[in-house]
Amino acid sequence: MTTSDGGGPPETYGFLRVPSLPVLDLTMRIGDHFLASGMSANDVVVQMLRVIHAYGLSDVHVDLTYTSISVTHYRGPTKAPLTVTRIVQPLLVDYTKVRDLDVLLARIEDGLGVEEAVEAYEAISHADQPYPHWVAALGSGGIAAGATLSFSTSWELVGISFLSGLTMDRLMTWLHKRRLPPFFSQAVVAGLMTMIAGLVAYLGRIGWGPFEDLDPTLIVVGGIVMLLAGVMIVGAVQDAIDQFYVTATARMLEVMMRTAGIVAGILVALSALEAWGGGFRIVNTSDSAAPLWAQYAGAGLIALSFAVYSFSDLGTIALTTSVALVGWSFYVALAEAGFGEVSANTVGALVVGFCATIIVRTTHAPGFGMESGGILPLVPGLALLNGLMQMVQEGGGNPAIVAGGKTLFTGVLVAFGIAAGATLGTYFGRPVNEQVRRFRRQVKAAGRVIVRPPQR
Repeated sequence: MTTSDGGGPPETYGFLRVPSLPVLDLTMRIGDHFLASGMSANDVVVQMLRVIHAYGLSDVHVDLTYTSISVTHYRGPTKAPLTVTRIVQPLLVDYTKVRDLDVLLARIEDGLGVEEAVEAYEAISHADQPYPHWVAALGSGGIAAGATLSFSTSWELVGISFLSGLTMDRLMTWLHKRRLPPFFSQAVVAGLMTMIAGLVAYLGRIGWGPFEDLDPTLIVVGGIVMLLAGVMIVGAVQDAIDQFYVTATARMLEVMMRTAGIVAGILVALSALEAWGGGFRIVNTSDSAAPLWAQYAGAGLIALSFAVYSFSDLGTIALTTSVALVGWSFYVALAEAGFGEVSANTVGALVVGFCATIIVRTTHAPGFGMESGGILPLVPGLALLNGLMQMVQEGGGNPAIVAGGKTLFTGVLVAFGIAAGATLGTYFGRPVNEQVRRFRRQVKAAGRVIVRPPQR
């Protein structure tokens, strides 16, 4: 691009294929969608720079927080910098649209014009979900059922957990439409989950048919895993490691508030059940009584259900389930070899992060979505619940409080180990990822070479 200052000689700085404002607008809209879908801040910046570089812009700075994105373009010494800011809009997570956006980025890098790219983005952002909302709602019930199946093969208990999860999802949707803050939404839904578990315990005590000998603790655990499915702890830890501290702090605070809401809801519901004479004891164990096949089935069902809940396409659903089972296999192998819970879960999450990062460049499936679904079976829902209940259900001075604090601290360490492991797996996978991308570019470049036959 050339600029002129009065009658002096023109000054050249950089080369722009298109005007910068349309490119910056498109870039920010794509970054907004990725950030609101849960992608880490560093990956969002990388994706935005792919668009900027594809259209020949240079000297562009991208800055983002949890709620806003700013892009500044230095247009040379004779013009004021162009700065555009966009507020991140909350949206319904749809991994099919995330995949389509990644395909769009590849098309942009292959030479798609900016006007055509804007039209393609509009088509993607306004497209309907790949299947009805009631199908996605079944995924929330499947997450709770899968968590229960990992600990028990009682089909009555698995079925109750499924229906509980489905009911909780409908209530969460209703509360969200009424703009109730997430802390209170989590508390209300967790309270309902605990009330359902209390009802099952009461029906079992009076000897009513299929409710006898059922452990209501696992209903609560299934609900905890379902409520934690939308908590972006991996993104928070990855942002902190990538030095996006503002975004990491905001995401971590959101994780803490949502988790605190779950805890508050459970405690209030338990207190109410005790006052009404329908209380039940949380079983203090972290060992699964289910056979190994049920644990694998539960892990696969959790990951599959999460992918369905997030409006993933069939390919992403299959890949997420496969990645979760691979990570779970490493966790089981290390746990049986005598490694501690923290180490086994961390390695399992590392494998999930590595596999998801490798897969994303060959399939355009959302890597961070596969990570979230793949590590969900590792979430220490029962350990967190055990530690909390040990601390609050015992009188002051009781040694069980100390044991409860230890159990709770171990659960927290496992959670952070999972997040750190997934992030580390992503870092290990990125170099391989870049090699795959470079190889694909070479193949495309070779395919464009036309060898003409000699003229006769």
